[in-house]
Amino acid sequence: MKLLSRYLLKELIIPLVVWVVFLFILLFVMQFLRGTDVILGSAVTLEDLGQLMFYLAPHFLMMALPIAFLLAILLGLGRLSEDREITALQALGIGPVQLLAGPMAIGAVLAALMLLLTSTAEPWGLTSVKEFVAEIIKKNVVGDVKSGVFYEDLSNLTLYAETVDDEEHRWTNVLLHDDREPSSALLMLARNGRVNTNTSGQVLTLELGDGEAHRADPSAASYAVVTFQQGDIAVGVEGSMGRRNRFRSPKEELTPSELLQAADEARRTGGDPRPFLMSLHNRLGHALAPLSFALLGTPLAIGRRQGGRAWGYLLTLGGYVLFYLLMRFFEQMGQQGKMPVLLAGQLANILFCVAGLVAMYRVSRSGTVR
Repeated sequence: MKLLSRYLLKELIIPLVVWVVFLFILLFVMQFLRGTDVILGSAVTLEDLGQLMFYLAPHFLMMALPIAFLLAILLGLGRLSEDREITALQALGIGPVQLLAGPMAIGAVLAALMLLLTSTAEPWGLTSVKEFVAEIIKKNVVGDVKSGVFYEDLSNLTLYAETVDDEEHRWTNVLLHDDREPSSALLMLARNGRVNTNTSGQVLTLELGDGEAHRADPSAASYAVVTFQQGDIAVGVEGSMGRRNRFRSPKEELTPSELLQAADEARRTGGDPRPFLMSLHNRLGHALAPLSFALLGTPLAIGRRQGGRAWGYLLTLGGYVLFYLLMRFFEQMGQQGKMPVLLAGQLANILFCVAGLVAMYRVSRSGTVR
């Protein structure tokens, strides 16, 4: 039995590792394409990309592990079925229920790992990503401002510099048009300027020197001019960073204890705690998905027809899409108060477990693999 267990683990772990690596790279490429305006900025280095991948790794693992595990079961055990090895094992008295032990053990390990990731590493990584991307955006502003070219990537702000010193990142003969208040736009002209990126959070400061500020107020028919030697201007970059930062997901940045605290705070202030509680239970349900996938995937794999490899792929993708849709549907039901949040978070797993038990019963009763 130990030899059989090692053999089954080999058939599952090798494809599991391969699929996790493949899906991890695929998810990073997809995220990369979503954030090209940030990641492909002039100030981004290979080290920045590596750091970004490190921060996103827990989140990508949470997404990749369940579907990779389901693929490993349906394709790994499915190969045994296609090669008639399952039939040989049944001839030796080893039934489908005994074959379930290996996938369930791996599923339990993956579920424990995902619970750990979703409670610690994933919130930390997503919080770090948001701060890191904000810093990248600020560095890109320094590198993307070119001599004699109007820069308009910041919300409601146009920046122009006649000459740019790329080494010291200093500008000369600067024009800044701030349209944050459309009724009273601000035009600033300065002999020199630079970007101060040593500010915390999503704030960017322009330091202008030896200039003047012009402000017109059409409603009062007034025009004001103010000269200055040194001015620090906080420009409207928070809106542009929020618009360009594609790596945000506020509730996933919270740990389970922080979600519970947010729910308690919502209760005390008369708000609705269900969104925070639903997020917590939804993450718990997602972390326990490998167990329900093992219970459903094993009988489907060993009962698969010979030559059904394409069917295995379609079944895997269809099963995962169905699980995701059910999770989203029950999440909405829980947030709307039409279902207890605890049940809403786990109902997709419960349905998959019931379907798996029915499938296992049918495979056990058949006694043979077709």
